Amino acid sequence: MQQGSLTLVTLVFLLAACSTASETIVTEEVAVDEEIVQEQAPEEITFSRPADCTSLLTDQGLALLTPSGIELIAGPGSPSNDPIYVEGQTPEELVGGLSCLYGVPGEEDTGINIILGTAALDAAIRPTVIEDLLAQQLNVGQTTDGALTYWKWGDEVIVPAIHNSLYGDSWYSALIQPGGRQSYDLGVALVQEMRTQTTQ
Repeated sequence: MQQGSLTLVTLVFLLAACSTASETIVTEEVAVDEEIVQEQAPEEITFSRPADCTSLLTDQGLALLTPSGIELIAGPGSPSNDPIYVEGQTPEELVGGLSCLYGVPGEEDTGINIILGTAALDAAIRPTVIEDLLAQQLNVGQTTDGALTYWKWGDEVIVPAIHNSLYGDSWYSALIQPGGRQSYDLGVALVQEMRTQTTQ
């Protein structure tokens, strides 16, 4: 009888120990999950319009251009007073933004030409910008950080590569001639560098 009682007490003790260990593990897991959620909370960033083209790109962005001899040719802060478009303002300039022309000096008519632009957006301007981009029959997408994209690869003969990213407060664009997949990928990278440079 005493042996049976001892066995029963032992089982109760083991079950209680298992229960306590289980409760401890659950409590620790919940604490870890809460810490992870706090670490993954998105940071709020705001757009700050660059003063001119010399402050449009990060050093990493400029490093994508300099190996090919590509420099700032026209736009605010450039050595030239010539407009980007001879026929008038760029779409970004029309809404209060700026545009910058990059290329190889002396090869503007035969080499690569890159037009980068950015502008602040508000609730009044945004629908008009989207309507104009849709009218160009561009492909529509979205980035992982929530920007709407309007784009096309273009080709290496006539059609330029185009990439636009629209955030809640800002618009970034890259137009590269000649186009093609390689030019388009460069445009995407330059837009990302503009975003990094103009937000805080």
